[in-house]
Amino acid sequence: GTSDGSKIILTTRSEAVAAITSAAPPYPLEALSKDDCWNLFKQLAFSEGKEDEFQSLLPIGEQIVDKCKGVPLVAKTLGSLLRLKRQETEWSNVQKSELWSDNGGENRILTILRLSYNHLPSHLKPCFAYCSVFPKNYEINKEKLIHQWVAQGLIDDQESFLNMEDIGNEYFNNLLMMSFFQGIRKSDDDEVMTEFTMHDLIHDLAKSVSGKEFMTLGHDNVRSNFIEILYPTDGFSKIRHASVVSNPSSYLIPKALCKAKKLRTLNLLSPREDSEQVPPAVVSTFKHLRVLNLSGYDTKRLHRSIGGELRELPRGTARLIRLRHLHIDNCAKLYYMPPSIGNLCQLRTLPVFIVGCKIEDDITELLRLSNLQGKLKITHLERVRSIYDGHMYIMSWMSLRNFYSLELLWGNVDEGKSASNTSSRQSPRRNPLADLEVCNCLKPNHYIRKLSIKGYSGETFPDWMNMSGLENLTQVNLINCENCESLPTLGKLPVLKILNIQGMHSIINIGVEFSGEGDRSFSSLKELTLRDFPELKTWSIVDSAEAFICLDKLIITECPLLRSMPWFPRLQYLELQKCNQLIVRSASELNTLSTLVIDFFQDLFFLPKKLLQNNSRLKSLKIGCCEKLETLPHGLKSLTSLENLEIVECPSLICLPEEGMEGLCSLRSFSIENCAGLTSLPMGMKHLTALDNLTIMSCSNLVHLPDNFHCLVELRSVTIINCEKLTSLPEGMQHLKKLQILELRMCPKLTELPNWVEHLVSLRSLAISQCPNIRSLPEGLGRLSALQHLSIRDCPDLEHHYERGKGEGWEKISHVPYTYVESSALQQRQHIASTSQNP
Repeated sequence: GTSDGSKIILTTRSEAVAAITSAAPPYPLEALSKDDCWNLFKQLAFSEGKEDEFQSLLPIGEQIVDKCKGVPLVAKTLGSLLRLKRQETEWSNVQKSELWSDNGGENRILTILRLSYNHLPSHLKPCFAYCSVFPKNYEINKEKLIHQWVAQGLIDDQESFLNMEDIGNEYFNNLLMMSFFQGIRKSDDDEVMTEFTMHDLIHDLAKSVSGKEFMTLGHDNVRSNFIEILYPTDGFSKIRHASVVSNPSSYLIPKALCKAKKLRTLNLLSPREDSEQVPPAVVSTFKHLRVLNLSGYDTKRLHRSIGGELRELPRGTARLIRLRHLHIDNCAKLYYMPPSIGNLCQLRTLPVFIVGCKIEDDITELLRLSNLQGKLKITHLERVRSIYDGHMYIMSWMSLRNFYSLELLWGNVDEGKSASNTSSRQSPRRNPLADLEVCNCLKPNHYIRKLSIKGYSGETFPDWMNMSGLENLTQVNLINCENCESLPTLGKLPVLKILNIQGMHSIINIGVEFSGEGDRSFSSLKELTLRDFPELKTWSIVDSAEAFICLDKLIITECPLLRSMPWFPRLQYLELQKCNQLIVRSASELNTLSTLVIDFFQDLFFLPKKLLQNNSRLKSLKIGCCEKLETLPHGLKSLTSLENLEIVECPSLICLPEEGMEGLCSLRSFSIENCAGLTSLPMGMKHLTALDNLTIMSCSNLVHLPDNFHCLVELRSVTIINCEKLTSLPEGMQHLKKLQILELRMCPKLTELPNWVEHLVSLRSLAISQCPNIRSLPEGLGRLSALQHLSIRDCPDLEHHYERGKGEGWEKISHVPYTYVESSALQQRQHIASTSQNP
């Protein structure tokens, strides 16, 4: 649940919904003013500042905006549409359309939006209409959508030298430019938008133009009898594309849907792990399937004969010979492939292949799929039998596949799998030489952009990792390759941006073999993670001034023997965790940091003064779990740009430096937690004039706070939790005119909330819990007109005195809109009673 003080904003287009759910009067959004609507339209219809170059279009555009009636979605959609049109007649056709004169309300908006559809190029119309197959608010993966367009024959490649996926990408970008999609999530490596959604009304538009070939079954209409009402028997013969979102009490695929014998697309989008089973005839029924999307399926069951979580695909899957895209990305418990999957000769997308132990599901089935492309993860490679005779064939197959992402996995190291995930068909014992032989054969071609190798037991990486041909790699992950004694030469990869290396238990030194000969190694690398190198002692590069020139983020964790690291000329983010304390001294040579995290250093007594002095532009500093750290350096005062300071679980920390606080004039957030050695905070806190948020938590020996809180003029939030010896709040707090949130929890020696609380004129939220010795609230609380939220929990006297509608003091707080006076013990008893009555 949400914490006290949280707010929930509900948006809806329905006044009925607002009336039912609102605890306060709804706030109706007015239409945009004509000027605002015109500005929005101009931004999308013209390049920035270029509207004056099209004087003849401006008057028509203003007339169109008049008809938009201040509806942002209409202005945005039509502006985007007209951005590609520069003829007066094209604009006039939109302005004079009869659709403007349709009914009011949402129907009118939808009708006007049809203008944008009517003016789409003919090749984009079916692609847009196809999107109606997805339910509202569905997160659409761009790549998967393009695959579906291609599979359904919606991409015309007759007059283009591009392949169909590239043409599909152009189609999608054109629709995006015209505001039919909204980007919501980027990829990890190159920050390209990959996940999109459609506005509800745009989705309604797609449904209205899609015809009878599309079916979306949601929670409300997934029951078979309801479907048969919606779709008469003859209607099923026309359905080609379907999506199913089930609930726990329904079949995942209703039996009625099996009447759609010519189904080409099936998306299973179940949101729950306990969804019901699929009728066993589903695979044999949909013989014309081209797209089967199980990526929303996760651990659901696909077949009555399979108990528990999804571990196998239906055995008849190999009979879907027209299938082109089988999306099983998120089926984390899938343990074997269906027999003879190599029969699916038209298959272009198979993101996961699990090597089996039998001839019918071994790696030769993968090699029969000659049209695969995109991304591929091969798991359980330890099951591959001797390939002396077939290694050239495997290498040839790999060289012809245009994979942009390749993951090679041995064992159960992949996320979501565990050692217990075994069956009667056990994997063979590991053989480092066999792993090397297999890995040598699986060399990707130059299209590869992302490469992951996990659980590999060889002592050296394959030769192809040290050769040319991987120049397009942007991301590399090497995970749990515990026997490897050296890292591959990755420093000369020209566009490598992200490098993640973990679980290298046999590497003692990192040197020139990693960076490569010559200067400017790792010239494009932005993020580097080294984790779990228990034997690593040295890390050196030939010329650090010319290496890692773009490195922005570095994480080093669980490297207990590493005492130093190279110098990085532009490093912004440094995280050191569970390492040798001497590496902190090595980090003192850096001078460009904006974020520094020092965590889990058991023997760190102090921070080097030079570390802070050399990084005066530091904006965020976190120090955590340093048991022996006794003090912070006075050099703290040099951090004039510091905005966030977090000190967590440093029990030996006795005090904070008085002088060190003087320079923290930019500090906005200060959090100190689980520092039992602190008895007070420094008077130097008066210099924190920009402080916005203060959190003090589990400082069990903190007796008092400095009385110069009146200097913290920007303070808006104060949270004090589990400070057992704190007896009072400083009087200087009464001068905090901007304080909006005050939270006091588990402070048993606090005996009162002072009368001066009435001077906190901006206070909006007050929460008090487990402070049993606070027996009353100040009289002036009723004069806090800004107070919106008051929470009292586990304070027996306060609960009794201010009980809603009954307590003697209820009238004093009844003016607060959101008031919660409750005992958590009582709440727990009520919950137990409720659950016992409703098993």
